[in-house]
This record gives sequence, C-alpha cells and structure tokens, in this order.
Amino acid sequence: MHIGLFTYGSRGDVQPYIALALRLTDEGYNVTLAAPENFKDFVESFKISFYPVAGNAEEIVHSPECEKIIKSGNNLAFIKFLFNSLSNRRSELFDSIIGFCSLVDAIVANNVGATTVSVAAERLNLKMIILQLNPPVIETNAFPVPGMPFPNLAWLNKLSYKLFYRIMWHFAKSDINEFRRRIGLPLSKHSVFKRIADARVPVLHAFSEELIKRPLDWEEHHLVTGFLMLDSLKRSENTFDNASDQLNKWLAQGAKPVYIGFGSIPVPDPLKLMQAITYLLNSTQERVLLCTGWSKIPDLPKHPNLFIVSGVNHQWLFPKCKIVVIHGGIGTLTAALTAGVPSIVVSLFVDQPIWGKLISKKGIGLHLPWRKMTPKSLSKAVKYLNNDAEIANNAVLVSKKLAAEDGVGATVRYIRQYFETVVN
Repeated sequence: MHIGLFTYGSRGDVQPYIALALRLTDEGYNVTLAAPENFKDFVESFKISFYPVAGNAEEIVHSPECEKIIKSGNNLAFIKFLFNSLSNRRSELFDSIIGFCSLVDAIVANNVGATTVSVAAERLNLKMIILQLNPPVIETNAFPVPGMPFPNLAWLNKLSYKLFYRIMWHFAKSDINEFRRRIGLPLSKHSVFKRIADARVPVLHAFSEELIKRPLDWEEHHLVTGFLMLDSLKRSENTFDNASDQLNKWLAQGAKPVYIGFGSIPVPDPLKLMQAITYLLNSTQERVLLCTGWSKIPDLPKHPNLFIVSGVNHQWLFPKCKIVVIHGGIGTLTAALTAGVPSIVVSLFVDQPIWGKLISKKGIGLHLPWRKMTPKSLSKAVKYLNNDAEIANNAVLVSKKLAAEDGVGATVRYIRQYFETVVN
C-alpha cells in the first residue's frame, strides 16, 4: 500500500510526519510525504520520498501582514490571514493536492490541509485519516474550543465548536467549492467540516495525555495517540542539522546554558528580545544559547557567555541545557518535555498560550506571554526555575512517562488497522 502523508506549516508540523514516515517505511509501506516546497532538502535527508506542495511557509510568516498579526496575538485574524494566503495560491495548491492524491492509495493529513485534501480524497475515493498536532477541536462538553474566547461552561462548550466551524466554513467555502467544481464534484451545500464528521473520518491527536486527557464523550474514532518523535537511531543517522564543532566545543567549556529560541515564529520585536538577553547576560552568570530560527535579528550582541546558531536539532540539544525559553510551538515543546528540562513558554498566539498555561498548571515550567515579557521578568523567571527543585523534578518525571509511551507506534497501529480493514 502506498500511503500519502500531507502536512502544511513549519518544521514543527513536518518533523513529526518524518518520524511517522520512517516507521511506516520500516513496516513495509510505500510512503510519500507532501509538504511545503521549502522542506524538500530536510525531508529527503531522511531518504523519504518528497512531494512539493506549492508555497513557502517561511516566506508566508515573514509577510508584513503576518508579522503584524503575530505582534497583535489575534487568533481570528491569523486564521483569516492563513485562509487568504492559501487562497492566493489556490490554483497551484489545487494542482499539488490532486496530483499528490492521485499517486497514493490512502491519505494521512494534518488539520491545516485536511479540508482541501478531503475533497481530492472524495473525488478519488481514497480513505483518509486526520492527524492533528494542535490542541483538539472535536466537540466535547469537557472544554470549549481551545484558543478562542469562550468561557468553560459545560452547557456552552459544544456550542463553541459549532460556532468555530461556522467561522472556518465562512473562510473556506468559496475555495472549497471552486476546487470541487474544478475536479468535477458538485458544489457542497454543507460545510466541509460536516462532511468530514458525517463520514466519520478518524482524527488522531499526536500529543500525550500527560498534557490533555482524551475527553470521555468523544466517539471511538477520535483518539489521542501520543507525540511523534524521531527515534535516536534515525536521528543520529541523519546529518541535516548536525551541531557544528564550535557549538560542541562551547557546550563543553562551561555549565549548561539557557536556551532561547522562537523556532519558525518571527520575533515581533527583535530589539525587545535582545534587551532581555543582554540584561540576562549582564545581570547573571548564565550562559545563553540563542537560536535565531526564522527570525531576522540584526545587531546581535557579542558576549563570551552567548553562542548564536541559526538552527539546531532540539531533541539533541535540549538535554544539554538547564532551562529552555521557547515560543511554545508543539514541536519545540515536545523536545523540551522529552528532555526533562524546565521550560519558560514566551507565547505569542494560536496554540502557544494553551501549551504555556498547561505546562505552568502541571508544574513543569512557567508561562510568560510575550506581551508581558521584559528584561527583568525573563531574568526573574530564569532565577525562579534555577531555585525550584519541584519544577525540575516534575519535568524529569514527565520525561520518564513520555519515554514509556510510543506515539509513533500507536499511530502506525491505528493506520494499519483502519486502512487495511477499510480500504481492502
């Protein structure tokens, strides 16, 4: 069977699918991974067949409009922007998606691409699974739609999901029906989300129940399967982002550093970040490892206790750090949790505040929203974690629990069971 994996987003959206692709390949499946075209070299470095999807995720987030939205932290504005960005590329995206789906026997897609991919799957009569890395948006009485301004009231929670999907359909309706018309399907009078729900498409959530427990009122095809992490052997065999000799030497020269990095999210105010780092360096003895990621940070300071990289393998690096200061994207957060290192989540928007609040509530780190972050508040948070043995112990305990889980294995087992019994 040829399984197609489709994901759209940043590295945090792509790397878990690489872990899944490798395990599926080991199980004997033919696998092709479709992702934004700027991830071609990264995916192929693992010897995985790659299918380029139109668009460059890094260019999208660096557009002036997106950077403005990131600074505001407005989730609805970002959702609208994301739909508009995809709509502006719709002709190329439609070609990419139908071309990719025509190659495979079954599809696993992330939630960003699932709505459009589901149309191609309908046209080609392919079975599909949605594999979601973000907080769940499946109707439940347990909590309201994560990341939206709804109160947590049992009688209101399910309604919040209906309102959420109505908003999503408002943004997506025109493009979805254009795609349907283009590939010979009748226009849809109903929401694509209702079609997915009515078809009982399985939705697997690739995070641990250590963070969010599976609601008891979910149907059986809605699951929490666990984090999708690259195993150590596969990671060590890949040389795509091996650490430089200079970084290894710097790490060996002193105490464990404080890591600071915002991954694929452009820092909305580089000067504010540099002031916070400079204050931390000058007011403490901390060693700081700054990863610029997709951020453009001019005039980086020079300091003997500061080392700067543009990118690094978090799973390899984080166990070598004492504290990690991150934006709270699920990929980076997963690496921090599995490393057993206390985190400071300096959240900006979308799912990041959700994860930040969760790690604070569970006593494995601190949540310091970007808008509240100052040089003094960041230094105070670092000092607090240095002196809080309970948080450090909790972080290690959670990492041990995660080490006993096998999210990739659980996901592969479900994929095999569903596709091989339903497709054949």
